[in-house]
Amino acid sequence: MARLLLSKATLSKQRQQLKAYQRYLPSLEMKRQQLMAARKQAQEAIARLQKEQSELDRRVAEQMPMLAAYEADLSLLCLVRQVSTRRRNIVGVWVDEIDVLEFDNQPIPLMGRPHWIAPLQRWLQSGMALRLRIDLAHRNEAAIAAALRKVTQRVNLFDKVLIPETLANIRRIRIFLDDKDREAVVTSKIAKGKHAQNEVAV
Repeated sequence: MARLLLSKATLSKQRQQLKAYQRYLPSLEMKRQQLMAARKQAQEAIARLQKEQSELDRRVAEQMPMLAAYEADLSLLCLVRQVSTRRRNIVGVWVDEIDVLEFDNQPIPLMGRPHWIAPLQRWLQSGMALRLRIDLAHRNEAAIAAALRKVTQRVNLFDKVLIPETLANIRRIRIFLDDKDREAVVTSKIAKGKHAQNEVAV
């Protein structure tokens, strides 16, 4: 740490720094609160999507018990052709949202096809869309959480380190300068007293 010069110029500089820190801290604190709210919304969105996913899985299990015995490959029913996202800014953090999601709907031959394949295909695609949205929501929540950690560190730096250090520096410089002023007054009085004694002696 650099040695603190105990002078009026340093005192002025420390006061300016303190004002800057105190001016900047409220905006950092406000951003931290906004990020906390954004993170809570992101976590609620994840919980909502996961609940939808569980509900969809439950409905499929209830209404399609025949899937347990079905041995054909169902992956062709749920091929993703295109996924595109758009970016949006939430309190200075860029997050992604699904803009376009298209499935490659393979034609299913009517002969030999079970009657439940068409509704199953719709459910599989809904499930895939939900999984993609959940994955994206997790990534967005992680980005917001990282930004929140960084802003919280800055708030703590200003609130617990920079502002207290600057206040301590100002106090130290003022004590030193006040002592110097008192010393100058005492020295002046002593000098006047000696001068007066010398005049009396003469």
